[in-house]
Amino acid sequence: MAPIIGISGAYLVFTSELFHSSESYRINKSYLEAVKENGGLPLPIPILEDPEHLKTYIDMCDALLIPGGADVDPMYFDEDPHQKLGVVQPDMDKYEIALLNLAFERKMPVLGICRGEQVINVAKGGTLYQDISATYEKESILHQQRYRTNIALHKIKVEKNSLLYEILGSEDVRTNTMHHQSVKALGKDLVVSAVAPDGIIEAIESTDKTVIGVQWHPELLIHTQSEMNNLFKHFIQKMAMDYKKSK
Repeated sequence: MAPIIGISGAYLVFTSELFHSSESYRINKSYLEAVKENGGLPLPIPILEDPEHLKTYIDMCDALLIPGGADVDPMYFDEDPHQKLGVVQPDMDKYEIALLNLAFERKMPVLGICRGEQVINVAKGGTLYQDISATYEKESILHQQRYRTNIALHKIKVEKNSLLYEILGSEDVRTNTMHHQSVKALGKDLVVSAVAPDGIIEAIESTDKTVIGVQWHPELLIHTQSEMNNLFKHFIQKMAMDYKKSK
């Protein structure tokens, strides 16, 4: 049986004359396709407050994927909001941090993408740059591309002794980029596995090699850059499958 990959979702709030204000639950199709094309069975995990319900979902999974989304509320890393902070969803942060802590306890494989990398870091006690252009100490390159998101924009340097290097097979990789927040101080038991030319952290991983977080969106590059598909392939066919066999 295919490994089950739990995927957290997000609220999408919209207003119409017919329904006034309404909320829907969404997961971008690109994440589902990346999981299915690499042998996994995607399982959307609804936003629930009851810890026992979240435990039930996590125990059904062989790995957890935390996708991109809104800014992380700085209250979760003990900072006041910067004036350039974007939209936050504190209940979403609480739900994903709870999911991550359950996965960490079980040493379950975790892949965080964009916001997902940032939430991993915060869940581990780390901090974020609330807005790179306003709070990063150095002059930064462009991290929010303004054209097709399936095109790689800038290079990253991958650490040779990292799990990410083992997966991607190269020290120099090009990625797309769609973020204005990024990892600042690393959380507990995390190490940097890739950086951008300006020093912004582009990937992190846990010291026990069960957790990977990347700042870019590999799910949008799997058909144009084989190394990006390798990330999902390794996560599902190696990490999740090994975990499944050990349960």
